[in-house]
Amino acid sequence: MATILLGCDRNGNDESTRDTVAKILRKAGHTVEVLGVGPGNLQPEMMKSSSKGKISVYLQANSLETYADWEDGLKPGGYYHVKYAYFGLRGDIAEYESCREPGFHTMKLTHDNDRNDGYEQRYAGKTPAEISELCKKYYTIVPGASATEIGNNLVKAIDGESLGSDSSSSKSTSSSGTSIKEALKKAVSKWDGDVEIRLENDTVYVNKIKDPTTAKLTLTEYTNIIYDSLTVNDVNPDTINHLTSKFDDYALEYSDKTLIKRFGEVSKKIKIPKSVKKLEEAEEYFNREWNKIRRDDGRSVECKVQGNTHWKTGKWVRVYIPSFYIDDYMYIIKCSHDEDGTGNWTTSLTLVDYPPSFGTFKDEEESS
Repeated sequence: MATILLGCDRNGNDESTRDTVAKILRKAGHTVEVLGVGPGNLQPEMMKSSSKGKISVYLQANSLETYADWEDGLKPGGYYHVKYAYFGLRGDIAEYESCREPGFHTMKLTHDNDRNDGYEQRYAGKTPAEISELCKKYYTIVPGASATEIGNNLVKAIDGESLGSDSSSSKSTSSSGTSIKEALKKAVSKWDGDVEIRLENDTVYVNKIKDPTTAKLTLTEYTNIIYDSLTVNDVNPDTINHLTSKFDDYALEYSDKTLIKRFGEVSKKIKIPKSVKKLEEAEEYFNREWNKIRRDDGRSVECKVQGNTHWKTGKWVRVYIPSFYIDDYMYIIKCSHDEDGTGNWTTSLTLVDYPPSFGTFKDEEESS
């Protein structure tokens, strides 16, 4: 997920709009640094070297001057250090028709939309959607008829999803995202169960899954789980809880005594592929198959804890929830930070027993 510098120009009802957008971005899993209202707050932060790797989001009405400044500053060698920027147009303000649909795609801007005539030649005569396409290497512009729509459209844009328009920018982004996803599936398809794929700050990581026992985080019922926030999807009773195999004269076996006690023994015997020649390889294969069973057992935990940056997607956690027969290691697949109306910071978590599958490569799906 991305780390976002969120700024807001002064147009009316600004704090409410900014805070609504911040909440939506956080619920999508992004880390949001909220800045003060006014044009002089975001740009200085973008000039700091500490903003490198972050993205900026600026809530404003259409401003030709700002569009040009962002383009100049984000070019190679420019004065802004963020890696990319987004504009959320204030279509929630009645007079700004070009900041919401259909005006976003139909209204051509002139110098009358901005007080600085010097930028007329650069952008005048283009719609906001056309300017976004023109400058897509540096920033993306999204509209919104309300604070909620602005926030949701920003989430879609940041995640590379189409906003439902006919703009070539949206189409190319969506197509690129699909190609990257398929390429990743092809690259790691042989290691499903051994590797994880994570997205952090718009960077994709493909790593070998860590040993769960390396977990440094703990989640304990009645201790750090916020009261009434806990939801548990129980294990499917038909889940395999006793797995066996044989390699040469060696017997391989895994069992989950807790599940056997609850549901009775559900056994499965697997064959080690003939391509496996060594005991070490056989144990690795057997362990991977056991992990895939854990991954698909249906169990998940959703809860809230007191806000802390230590909670992150991709972390293993030691989980003890005796009310639901859980005393195990679990993996965080979703993590979002939020702030309630009283200023209390909480972190929402979703955990499963093992990192989820990243799917099969398209060629495999078609051939099956």
